Amino acid sequence: MRSTGFVAFAVLVTAVSLLAGCGGSKGEVVLARVGSVEITETDLAERLAELPPFAQQQFSGPDGTMEFLERMVEEEVLYQAARQAGYEKNPDVVKAVEGIKRRSMIQAYFRDEIEQKAEVPEEDILRYYEEHDEQFQRRARIKFRHIQTSTQSAAQAARTRVLGGEDFVSVAREVSEDARTKGAGGLMSSVHLGDAVPDAGMDAAFIERLFQWKVGEMTEPLRSDRGWHLVRIEEKQDAGKKPLEEVREHIVQTLRPSKAKELYDTALEELKARYKAGINEEAIRGTPRTEEELFTVAQQTADPMERLGLYAELVSTYPKGEHADEAQFMIGFIQSEELKDYNAARNAFERLLAEYPESELIDSAKWMLENMGKEAPPFKEGEAGTATR
Repeated sequence: MRSTGFVAFAVLVTAVSLLAGCGGSKGEVVLARVGSVEITETDLAERLAELPPFAQQQFSGPDGTMEFLERMVEEEVLYQAARQAGYEKNPDVVKAVEGIKRRSMIQAYFRDEIEQKAEVPEEDILRYYEEHDEQFQRRARIKFRHIQTSTQSAAQAARTRVLGGEDFVSVAREVSEDARTKGAGGLMSSVHLGDAVPDAGMDAAFIERLFQWKVGEMTEPLRSDRGWHLVRIEEKQDAGKKPLEEVREHIVQTLRPSKAKELYDTALEELKARYKAGINEEAIRGTPRTEEELFTVAQQTADPMERLGLYAELVSTYPKGEHADEAQFMIGFIQSEELKDYNAARNAFERLLAEYPESELIDSAKWMLENMGKEAPPFKEGEAGTATR
């Protein structure tokens, strides 16, 4: 076998499950046979469609199709040999099949029971639409046909013909000197206010001037860097906010992931309770460290993620401890100043305000909530209560 053939075969068996057999002929042309198994045109097309684009290109044309078909035959031969040798019961194969089945079931369950059931309420759509005005603004746009000539008199002559009853498109095809649009009757792509069409010699001021005319109206001859233009307005759209129905699906797709996450979190807690899920933390963590140990190690740890975990462990294990409020503050501070995760930081500071209302760090937490993302004064751990603002 050629080296390229082996690579092609590897791509084939990687992209397509060996467990999927070929279908019957059902009146189709049979391209190949391996014992009683027939490989038809549909089988070939379906297998090719499952390959990545770069591999599909490799197997294009008659020679490429023949090579791919040979690989399918090789796969089927090996599959039948493995099956006859009893590999269906091989422990590694059974384990792999169970793994595929497990992942596929989880994915299907999540898709059908979580994602597809995550609905975005109408009030959320309306709120997002109202709160994101800038996102849905559209610029003024115009679409037109033009007849380009080298002289003003030629443009005026074309205008006279159109005013006399001749079709603008026909005149453009006959006399326009713009080779790019002549065959299309002078039709130009849409242009936004403020843009230019350099290939036609039209600068931004030229385009802005076209907005004086209404749809269906024809201009007088207009001068540009490329000559003279006779323009007829085909479409015109003013600047403004896009209608809700035009952007509704975009908003839904934007909001759906968060709704799916909420639904997932709720469903997961219900499923954990239903199936009595639990973790033996003592077996994993061993003897819990003291609050002082956790606090000291956290202060001495350089990596922000490790430090964050230590402070979180302290708050979770010793919620009423001496350092619990300062650890909670540091969780928010690390999220904000080191990880730049302002949503997580906000949650951490708000938790401090709610659970430790008597803490000396309340003012500092409020200041952080108001100033996150802005340049903050230097701050060192152990000085949380005296941070300069």
